[in-house]
Amino acid sequence: MKDLEDDRTAILAVIDAETQAYLRRDYNSWQECWHDGPEIRRIHAHVGTGVTVVAGSEIRTQMHRLLTENNDWQVPDAIQRENINVVISAEMAWVSYDQTGDMSSIPKELAGHYHELKILHKIDGSWKIACIVGTQTRIDHVRAPLVEVDETARLLWMNEAAKDHLPEHPMLGIRGERLHAVEPEAQRELLDAVAWIAKVRDRHTPCVGEDAVTRAIALGQDDTGLAHICWAILRDGKLLITFGDTDRLERQLASAADVYGLSRTQERLARELIDGRDLSAAATALGISPNTAKTHLQRIYDKTGIRAQPALVRLLLNADQRGV
Repeated sequence: MKDLEDDRTAILAVIDAETQAYLRRDYNSWQECWHDGPEIRRIHAHVGTGVTVVAGSEIRTQMHRLLTENNDWQVPDAIQRENINVVISAEMAWVSYDQTGDMSSIPKELAGHYHELKILHKIDGSWKIACIVGTQTRIDHVRAPLVEVDETARLLWMNEAAKDHLPEHPMLGIRGERLHAVEPEAQRELLDAVAWIAKVRDRHTPCVGEDAVTRAIALGQDDTGLAHICWAILRDGKLLITFGDTDRLERQLASAADVYGLSRTQERLARELIDGRDLSAAATALGISPNTAKTHLQRIYDKTGIRAQPALVRLLLNADQRGV
C-alpha cells in the first residue's frame, strides 16, 4: 500500500512539474517530464483548431518552438485541477482530471477549460508522461445564455448567463423542472425541436456536423412588441437551448441572405421583421419609405417562395438547415 501511495505522489508530482514548466515556458524542465520514444502521443481537441495529433520526436520539436520562440499568445496565470482520478499498474498509470486555466489577466478572455487524460510509463524507477489527450468543450466558451435539457426539455444545467437572464425572460421560463415557452405554439415548437435534435444525436450521423443541428423557435412578442427567439442546438453531445444571442442571429441572417441572394437592404429589412416590427415601423427604422419597404419585401417573397411574414421569419431563421 505504501508503494502505491508513493507512486501516486510521484505521478502527480510529474504532472504538476510539467504544468509549471509550461506556465514558465521552461522547455528543459518540460522535456524532463516526458518519455522519449516513437510511441509517445500528444492529442488535443480544441475549440478553435479542431483535433491535432502529434507523435514521437515531433512533440519535442513542437514544444521547443512553442516554449522558446517569441509568441504573442499568453499562457494562463495558473491552472487548477478537479475530479482527479488515478489508476496505477506495475509500469503504467492513467490520470484523468478537469483543468481550468486562470485567464483573468487577459482582457475579454474566457477561462480555459480542458478535460485531460495523461498516460505515464515507469522507466528505470521514474514516472514519465507518454501520452496526453486533452479535450476542450465548446459550451465552456460561450458567453450567451445556455440551458442544457434532456429529450423532454427537463432542465439539467445552465451557465451563469442563463442563470442571470432566464428568470426575467418574458417568453421563456421553467415549469415543473422543464424549460417552458409561454406561447402554446412556441412550446410545441420547442418540444419538437428538442426531440428532433435528440434523434439526430442518437443516430451519430457522421456526415452532419454540430453546426447543422440547430433549430430556431419563434417565442412570440412581449408586451412592448419585441419579438423573442431561442435556438435548440447540439453542442458537445448535449441538447442545449440558447437565447438572447445577437451574434448567432446576425450569423443566421447573413447565411440566409447568402442562401436566397438577398441584398443588404433586404437583409436589414428581414432583421427588422424578425425583431417584431411591422412593415411601416421597419421602413422608418431603415430610413426608407413604406412603398420602398413593400417593394423589398415583395422581392424577398419572390426569392424565397414565401408569401406570409410569419412563414418568412421561420424560413430565414432556419435557412441553412434544409439538408439536415
